[in-house]
Amino acid sequence: MYGHLQKKTRNCKLVIKLLGALLIVFTVMPAKAQENDTVIVHFAFDKADLTTETITKIDQFLAAYTGHEGMAPLTLRGHCDAVGSDAYNDKLSERRVAAVLSYLKQKGLPDSAVRFFKGYGEHQPLLDNQTAYGRQQNRRVEIIWPVAAVSVTPPPIRQKDTIPVFTQETIKIVKEGQTLRLKNINFYGGSHQFLVQSQAALNELLTVMKDNPALVIEIQGHICCMPGSRDGFDYDSNDWNLSHNRARAVFDYLYQNGIDASRMSYKGFAGRVPLVYPENTEDDRTANRRVEIKIIKR
Repeated sequence: MYGHLQKKTRNCKLVIKLLGALLIVFTVMPAKAQENDTVIVHFAFDKADLTTETITKIDQFLAAYTGHEGMAPLTLRGHCDAVGSDAYNDKLSERRVAAVLSYLKQKGLPDSAVRFFKGYGEHQPLLDNQTAYGRQQNRRVEIIWPVAAVSVTPPPIRQKDTIPVFTQETIKIVKEGQTLRLKNINFYGGSHQFLVQSQAALNELLTVMKDNPALVIEIQGHICCMPGSRDGFDYDSNDWNLSHNRARAVFDYLYQNGIDASRMSYKGFAGRVPLVYPENTEDDRTANRRVEIKIIKR
């Protein structure tokens, strides 16, 4: 009888594990996530205070949110880097969420505007905690805003005469404000991971930045397949910030190889300015999964 009960208990545990696995699979599927916009604000080390930069970003979000027809309730998710104990970081992430929540209420949002908020401690990092930059990116609160999908009109096409490469030769003639396409720096679909053949072009970009120490750039990320302002789903980070993450991938590569962060910024353009439209072939889609460089100062 005891052995029979043990067997039934093991079977129940197996069923629970399988159901849990299925729940995880359905949780990360993007069917509903595609109607979310996510705004990320960052915090100083071991702090839950809102910085001037954080407040500015929340205010920009609020301008869009309160001006949008049908304001769906928000979700707030707080996070930490991996410095400190699990218990301490759990509490710190909760304080960060509470700080954002308090500010939203201070700005006039009712309690009903936030349907869920939670601190996740250090358990859901965006980047590796082995670098200072990675830890800084992990100290964050995500403001998740469900918005209804909207129809889009055909986007403007990036001009074909945009300078197609970023090399030692082109940098000699390029002017401030011009945009250069990083030829052969492309990505897997639904990913901010570089294609293998991108390495040579990344190395060339790094060399240009090192050889031109006064150069200041904006890294601009783009996606295929979704014309308009809605960004794509990134299966690497399980969020809807694909073009942003692609630009950040180039930023991270340069930063990790010695380029000062003050010389670079990055921005996602979603599918607003494709090179090719409509996309009839895989080559068309690959061309649109790209990063471009805007020269801010030289």
